[in-house]
Amino acid sequence: MLSVFFIWLINLTRRTRNLWRRLLRRRVAYVRLSIGGALPEFAPLPPWWARRFLGASMPLSMSNLRHRLEWLASDPQVCGIVLDINTLTCGWATIESLQQEIRRFRERGKRVVARLTNPDTKTYVAACAADLIVAPPAALLNVTGLYTEVRFLKDALAKVDLSVEVTAVSPYKTAGDPLARPDMSPENREQIERLLDLRYAAIVETIATARRKTPDEVRALIDTAPWSAQRAQEAGLIDAVLYEDELPAFLASHAGKDGGAGSETQIVEWAQARRALRLPMLRPHRRLVGVITIEGTIAAGPSRQNPLPIPLIGGLIAGSESIIQALRQAERNPRLAAVLLYINSPGGSAFDSDLIWREVRRLDRRKPVVAVMGDVAASGGYYVASGARTILAQPGAVTGSIGVLIIRPVIEGLLKRAGVNTVAIGRGANSAFFVSDAPAEAERSAIRALIDDSYALFKQRVSTGRNIPEPALEPLAGGRVWSGREACEYGLIDASGGVPEALLKAQELAGLPRDRTAPLILIGSGRERLPPQSFPKDMMEGLITELRQPRVWAMLPFSEDESVVQLREIA
Repeated sequence: MLSVFFIWLINLTRRTRNLWRRLLRRRVAYVRLSIGGALPEFAPLPPWWARRFLGASMPLSMSNLRHRLEWLASDPQVCGIVLDINTLTCGWATIESLQQEIRRFRERGKRVVARLTNPDTKTYVAACAADLIVAPPAALLNVTGLYTEVRFLKDALAKVDLSVEVTAVSPYKTAGDPLARPDMSPENREQIERLLDLRYAAIVETIATARRKTPDEVRALIDTAPWSAQRAQEAGLIDAVLYEDELPAFLASHAGKDGGAGSETQIVEWAQARRALRLPMLRPHRRLVGVITIEGTIAAGPSRQNPLPIPLIGGLIAGSESIIQALRQAERNPRLAAVLLYINSPGGSAFDSDLIWREVRRLDRRKPVVAVMGDVAASGGYYVASGARTILAQPGAVTGSIGVLIIRPVIEGLLKRAGVNTVAIGRGANSAFFVSDAPAEAERSAIRALIDDSYALFKQRVSTGRNIPEPALEPLAGGRVWSGREACEYGLIDASGGVPEALLKAQELAGLPRDRTAPLILIGSGRERLPPQSFPKDMMEGLITELRQPRVWAMLPFSEDESVVQLREIA
């Protein structure tokens, strides 16, 4: 009852403020919103000292953008938004979520004008969801299609007498290929080309539908890109070529389509607009849905940011310790009726993935868990998702890669070249299993057995969670990578959608009223994600030890990160 009273008090205050704003005749026609960069689903709040002394603010996230669009759509005085879209570095699933939010905003009777500068393929595809697309005269539209390249290091490593042994469940589990092969395998080429074909077809379809062209016309235009802004307008790919200060006059010329004129040409920034928007009323919610995020490489310990860009163990780390703590907090919280598990991870440690999987299954027995994929949730990321009751993903997400591998550097030749003489004494045939500079045949047999056991456990988890018999699962496994659209067809996920659709599903499973505007509770582990740390003297030794150990990895060979040359568009 106390919370209901406070909500009533807040709503009374908001009604008073809305009346005051009407008396002051504050009006908003078009609101300018700027987006770009990674556009994460949930953005972490900067540390207090950065907010207080450096003026840092929370970066724009998809969740925050969704809230702004909902607020603007609910205000009848708002005619639309001007969306300044800078280069987007997010994955294709995020692009699809962004398009859905723009279309949903337009369905509420609002207009969206996308303003571009020098868009690449991904950025232009996002803009196609708008009513109108404009660009300045000097802009270049670099909509040149898709391109991927993989650099193989085997021959380069051999020049310093260094090699890498990779043991994988099948040739489709290719995360170790760049280190162990001199060229691309037929299996890897097959799945890369398949994924590129699917993604390219989706791009062509999106542009053709938005710009009222045939697919053949769009392909021909892409093959002649990049274009100047003037040529792009002549080809019908944008609606106007103008500078920013000319935009109000352009909107005035199209005001008739909005049912009025005059004030509709006014464009205000978000910070100014929010002081004039009508404040929405709060609604009481006795029970809510919580969110737990799994982002980065899955590994042991707390979630953290390793400062070195080393494959597998560098960059953003989703620590199993932090994630398990968050899952247990969700289980204990009486206000939470269900949990969303947001996964944006290429996988990582198979052992830690299984620990998280166990907690997800245990939590789901008490409260429904709905997994929703970000741009990528594959290998270990899919391992974790398979423990949820329901899985959702956008068609452009990357998933699957059910399989494991072990990557082991062989440094014996490098040590000999450097004049290092190693004398080893041990007891037990495989006593040097974790430290040997050159693995023996008996150790290779043990690795093979370890891979087989880990792979069998992975398939068992998926078979149980997805109710797919193992004989039917095998053609979908073996490290094969699938798009979200394919995964839905094959039963690896349940439905297409992003966080809003996952929220509605979680509410349905928990017996709550379906409300896409209901607040989500972001659950942490009680530890903030660490920023890049200083370089302690023992860090290098620890990283080398980590790399030398023959750990079982459930890792995806592809990445949506622009720093990794996989499935990226030409810039």
